[in-house]
Amino acid sequence: MPRCIFGLLACSLISVPVSAEDHVLTIGGGYSPSGNQASLERNVLFFQRLLKEQGMEQVHHDIFFADGTAAGADLQVMDRPSVPKANRLMAEFFGSEKNLGLTYRNHQVPQVQGGTSPANIRNWFKTTGKKLKDGDRLLIYVTAHGNRSSDRRNEHDTTIATWNNKSIKMTEFVKLLDQLPQGVEVIAVMVQCHAGGFARFMFNGGDPDRGLSKQRRIGFFATVHDRQAAGCTPEIDEASYVEYSSFFWAALGARDRSGKAIPIPDYDQDGVVSFEEAHAYVILTADTIDLPVKTSGEFLTVHSKFSEGKDGLLTNDESYQLVLELATASQKAILEGLSKQLSLAGNSRIVDAWKATQTRRGSGRNRQPVTRGQSQSSQLRGKILSDLKRRWPALANVLNPVAIELITTRSDEFVEAIEDHPDYQRYRKLILESRTTPNAEKRKVKYDRFLRTVDNVLMAENLRRMNDPAKIEQYDSLLKAEAGTLKAIERSTLEVNEQPGTVLGSPTE
Repeated sequence: MPRCIFGLLACSLISVPVSAEDHVLTIGGGYSPSGNQASLERNVLFFQRLLKEQGMEQVHHDIFFADGTAAGADLQVMDRPSVPKANRLMAEFFGSEKNLGLTYRNHQVPQVQGGTSPANIRNWFKTTGKKLKDGDRLLIYVTAHGNRSSDRRNEHDTTIATWNNKSIKMTEFVKLLDQLPQGVEVIAVMVQCHAGGFARFMFNGGDPDRGLSKQRRIGFFATVHDRQAAGCTPEIDEASYVEYSSFFWAALGARDRSGKAIPIPDYDQDGVVSFEEAHAYVILTADTIDLPVKTSGEFLTVHSKFSEGKDGLLTNDESYQLVLELATASQKAILEGLSKQLSLAGNSRIVDAWKATQTRRGSGRNRQPVTRGQSQSSQLRGKILSDLKRRWPALANVLNPVAIELITTRSDEFVEAIEDHPDYQRYRKLILESRTTPNAEKRKVKYDRFLRTVDNVLMAENLRRMNDPAKIEQYDSLLKAEAGTLKAIERSTLEVNEQPGTVLGSPTE
């Protein structure tokens, strides 16, 4: 039998180590000193602390904030406790608490690369961004202001407001991302007003008709494109901050802004908290006016639909039991949690939630109602005010010399008169209760969140029933990316083509 030599010259796949890195880009601050609130600064500091606690302090992190490294007072700060108590009480009962304790100072964000000018952001993508490699991840955090689209033909072309009253549109942001290598994965967390318009950065040119970008882009946004977002405040008390990223970063780090541990939102019980689970935690927990959105949900809005007849698709008022059966672990947590918060029960709760969102029409019925607690506190305030005026008639004008004395040389006497009033403690209790009780607008948005989650469950099922393999594959790729985690990716191997001509066999009989 002739001797044969098997030389394998065809291409084959082998695994080789690959060096891939994470990069972070933070765009923060306001458009001017009066629009650059302390909470924006604290958001960046909280994010920096989170990265350090998660062992990511060595990750390359470029920060653009407000006026950058300039020495001017660019940050608006409200420090009410620094105002003497007598002055605070005088403002509360005889004047206005608005802007009480308002000052300006230079921001204290360390390691700032520069100001948030469009030129600086463009230059970053043109230089640093181009140096990223295929396989790298870019995490973009935007904690700024934003505005509606000025283009009537494209209401999703919303903006990031930048320093000196400039801005970056969603469509321009897409062009900046296009400068990155195609193999770079982009993860964005944006909390500006109208942030949801940027969910369309996943499409070529920001246009759904042009298809999904080959560069994988996912994002988590504080609210939809046509709503303002909660959170910007000059107050320095971080315990009062209730905005999207406070909850999102807390979920990923298992600690809130004050360092207090929170229940870990590992809804699928796989031992880690994903971006998608952090987003779900915000929807379920944050008591704000926000209606959060993520890229996969926006994809469904564009490419899926509800039944229009005998097409085999689901309607938007299916039974709750069916929705729960189709829901993911995170979606189940949202639906069950919001049901409890809103006292929704039974199989018809979807219709019940929809009815609760309908605004009553008629004279005065669409106005914000005054709660019983607010009414009682106003009555008690009026009573305390009248008693103070009877004691000091000169307080009819707060610029009267007697009023000045009561907040300076006689401040102890004035404070004691108020705090010892028989109705004062009850008044304070009612004030605190009114501040912590969700108002009608926030309660309505919880119904909206419930219904939006229901819609996403049903539209995901309908997308699969529409039987478009390409769209299903794109949707699944978004879901997979949204299930990623914050910590640096463990890169191991990548399959690459070996050059033709390599002999993998050996002479055999």
